[in-house]
Amino acid sequence: MSAINNPYFDSAVRIGERAAMAADRIEQDLSLPIELVDDLISSGLLQLYLRDSVGGPGQDAMVAYHCVEAVARGDGSTAWCVMVSSTTAYLTGWLEAGVLAEMAGSPADFRVAGSFRPLGTATAVPGGYRINGRWDFCSGIEHANWAMLACSVEGETAPRAMFVPADEVEIVRTWSVMGMAGTGSHDVVARDVFVPGVRSATGEGLPEEDLRLYHPRLLRMATHAPVAAVAVGLAQGAIDGVVTLAAKSGSSGSDKLLRDRPDLQAAVGEATAAVGAARAGVIDATQRAWDDPEDASAVAEARLLYAHAGRTSLDAVQRLFHAVGTPAAMRANPIERRLRDLFVALQFPAFAASAVRDGSQVVLGLEPGGQG
Repeated sequence: MSAINNPYFDSAVRIGERAAMAADRIEQDLSLPIELVDDLISSGLLQLYLRDSVGGPGQDAMVAYHCVEAVARGDGSTAWCVMVSSTTAYLTGWLEAGVLAEMAGSPADFRVAGSFRPLGTATAVPGGYRINGRWDFCSGIEHANWAMLACSVEGETAPRAMFVPADEVEIVRTWSVMGMAGTGSHDVVARDVFVPGVRSATGEGLPEEDLRLYHPRLLRMATHAPVAAVAVGLAQGAIDGVVTLAAKSGSSGSDKLLRDRPDLQAAVGEATAAVGAARAGVIDATQRAWDDPEDASAVAEARLLYAHAGRTSLDAVQRLFHAVGTPAAMRANPIERRLRDLFVALQFPAFAASAVRDGSQVVLGLEPGGQG
């Protein structure tokens, strides 16, 4: 894994190691342990995109990528919560600094879960909105202190993000899945909740501060690069696990150590090369797009490489799983959990066929979403 000189990255490496040791408990309890959450809060990793003018880390997509990958190398659910809380705060870029500072507190502690999909409705009332609805897949809601809930508003064309204190919504515990079990991605219900207008945003128009993070072409870089980091980190964690296992264990029916088997050596080599290439591609394309947002081809290539990184990571871990054989299926070994986590993570839109299609249309000289 590429190292960067950044204190948030240093914290991410340390927390990733702690999360690895707590991974079985995380999966069993379907949530992150409180002591791990406390560590995430104090590190600032749950608010990487909170702008520094209100006391946040104010980091960019490259730092977010490296931090999320480092945590995912230890545990996918923990990394997913870091990714979601940091990227869901993206729309706070359109909130007034004084409002956001009051929301974050001092020192800043802004943990947000929610949904960008407009599954709720909002009615304009004096001073703001009354919202109602039910939103699914709200990862990290059990340790969030804010919920970002997208609503359709009568008379407005764009969905509006409503920022609501987490204790004003109801959590409906629906998260029972094959992987990413510890993300606590439950449903959230709001019933006639009042939201002041200053705590809502559409992401249209100019943001409050002229930061590269909020450039209109870089939305997918900011929100999807850390998603790709989860996949790459999970795959690297699986490689790490296989290397450790191979040095001390044989396969069923043989006393020969796994590391001495040619087929396992080939699988590890292929996985290492594939994941390393996927990582390098994501980092290079994201940096080029970040440096020049007007370069449509760089932005398109980044989106293609995010999807490719996810699929490559899954393929690499499946190769390792089959090469290791029966021991890979044992819960005592970390390979099968990472494989399950990857299957669930790849349901995210960053890895969807539409993301590939949109990127390829730019490569072909078409407008994204065009039919040729």
